[in-house]
Amino acid sequence: MRGNEGTFMRGRESVLVDGMPSRREMWRELFRLSWPCAVELFLSSMIGVVTVALVAKLGAVATNATSITNQPIMIPNVILQAFCVGGTAVVARSLGQRDQAAARTACEQTLLLSIVFSVLATVLMYFLGGLFIGWMGATPDYYDMAVYYMKYCAVGVFFQSISTAVAALLRGAGKTRLSMYFNIVSNVVNVLLGMLLINGFGPIPALGITGAGIAQLAAKIVGCAMALFILFRSHDLPIRPDLAKLFRPRIDVMRRICRVGTSSALEQLALRVGLLLFTTYIVHLGTAEYAAHNIAGSIHSYVVNFGQAISVALVSLVGQNLGAKRPDIAERYFSEALKMCWLVSAILMVPLLLIPQYIAMIFTREAAVIEDIVVALRILAGFVAPQIIQIAVCGGLRGGGDTKWPLISTMIGVLGMRMVLGYFFIVVFQWGLAGAWFCWLLDQTTRAVIIYFRFRGGKWKTVKV
Repeated sequence: MRGNEGTFMRGRESVLVDGMPSRREMWRELFRLSWPCAVELFLSSMIGVVTVALVAKLGAVATNATSITNQPIMIPNVILQAFCVGGTAVVARSLGQRDQAAARTACEQTLLLSIVFSVLATVLMYFLGGLFIGWMGATPDYYDMAVYYMKYCAVGVFFQSISTAVAALLRGAGKTRLSMYFNIVSNVVNVLLGMLLINGFGPIPALGITGAGIAQLAAKIVGCAMALFILFRSHDLPIRPDLAKLFRPRIDVMRRICRVGTSSALEQLALRVGLLLFTTYIVHLGTAEYAAHNIAGSIHSYVVNFGQAISVALVSLVGQNLGAKRPDIAERYFSEALKMCWLVSAILMVPLLLIPQYIAMIFTREAAVIEDIVVALRILAGFVAPQIIQIAVCGGLRGGGDTKWPLISTMIGVLGMRMVLGYFFIVVFQWGLAGAWFCWLLDQTTRAVIIYFRFRGGKWKTVKV
């Protein structure tokens, strides 16, 4: 932003009025912070879709074996979320207050917490991953394959946790472009190795899901190495940590980080538990239905990416403006971001409604699977706007330290709408995959309404970080 000098709109110039950025300036700032994240997430999803497509060529059994590990492997994110959200909020607020030393200390302590946690999480998931997969209802035809693939994913948790923490800290500092660099490289490594190893190439033998496991693990190692290099070697970075202080615990700072992030961790816990149970409903629909759900879910990831990108921009802008004692500017950024959400949603709905069958055919040629994917995508079109809005606004609330209401909305939406209604729609009424995705629609719409009214209430402006 440009400071607090009084300026105004003149012709094509984008200027400030009494310290308040003009609408054009706000859109420019939102775009500046969100486009690197959008590119990063888009490429990540695209590469994820390519990986799904490569594995899908091995058959529905291999697709299910790799997909069923997604929910258990996300469990460590519950605790990691507390560190990342707390660290992001403290960094943004400290920089808004022009307290660079406090921001640097928050970075060091967040990174320390993430390193210690990642070691514990890796050991847990490596040795107990099979229990989670069995509990989720994996069928005998792919259980052993899933447990084997889980080993690669578990080791990757260590490297992924560290790079995720670094990305969160950089975004809190408004350096979204830096996190884009190492995430893009990581994902490119994943897809290139996947193309070589999963189905084979020239003298390289086809390794199947072993190749997929090696590719994603190597990609996470590369991403982690790049993230740490950028964090420690960027001399103009305001949160650049001091290596000598990295392993010196500051209990007061850790407590501050965890206090802000605890609600977000509980939110992730509710979300992951809900998704785990919800997935068990879908697994029992059958192999074809579960494969269709996973493919449609990969397509759905493109939708949430736009909400996540705007969310990242709001985390930084809201946190820094509240730190600078300008809640009025923070509120205006919220309002302009909502308009951006509606615009993006309208664009995304068109292909989901008009050409879902052609989108489905990119991933599979099985008629039964395509039919289920088409149903899921048309329902997805109905909750594009609610989901993008609730993701973006939740990001702004977290940037201000208001993590309680995202938790409340998640518990009501996921545990209430998706879990309870999911049981009736899928198990009792036997509405199949359509029933599952309709529950998703109700979940996202409910959460969007709750979060929107929290924003309108304005109490997020006075939350202490």
